[in-house]
Amino acid sequence: YFAAHADEWNDIRARHIPEARVEDAIREALGDAPIRRLLDLGAGAGRMLELFAPRAEEAIGVDLSSAMLAVARGRLEESGARNVQLRQGDIYALPVERNSCDVAILHQVLHYLDDPGRALREAARALAPGGRLIVVDFAPHDEEALREKHAHRRLGFSALEISDLLAQAGLTVLLHRDLAPAAGDAAKLTVSLWLARDPRVISDPIPSKNFETA
Repeated sequence: YFAAHADEWNDIRARHIPEARVEDAIREALGDAPIRRLLDLGAGAGRMLELFAPRAEEAIGVDLSSAMLAVARGRLEESGARNVQLRQGDIYALPVERNSCDVAILHQVLHYLDDPGRALREAARALAPGGRLIVVDFAPHDEEALREKHAHRRLGFSALEISDLLAQAGLTVLLHRDLAPAAGDAAKLTVSLWLARDPRVISDPIPSKNFETA
């Protein structure tokens, strides 16, 4: 699916959600704290890297699709990003060192996955003590066309479901926010955002996470 739709990815996204509002909400959730190492899981066309890599000392984008990585590479070259590495890899077995990232982002990724909880546990493993994870996805909806035509495996997630999965991954949920379409907005779907933090502090032993990979 991603190879076939890589060139039209931005158009597909634009028809689903008001991206500008979501991006503003992510900025607000992250605040002004410096970012040493940023990880974008399921980097897709590279929009999150384009937005937030300039705030980081270094950034890594991981995606399984070589076609999507090619789109992201072109986008980042146009933006002049020089501190980004793009890595092809499995979101369930990230090609990233454990305990190495202070910010990770999962932007509109979980609804494509058979096992969202496993992806969140893997993301948690990549976080350094005190690291933060941003999750953005659809709230529950009944748009079956997204499953039939756009490979969505899940029609959104409730606040409780993702909060529970984040807790099972060993993270503390700091924020949940729903972004509903404005009156007259062509977008039909509410987008949800979660911010979670690794509860360890720098003085804690590393590594301290022993989640199963299955």
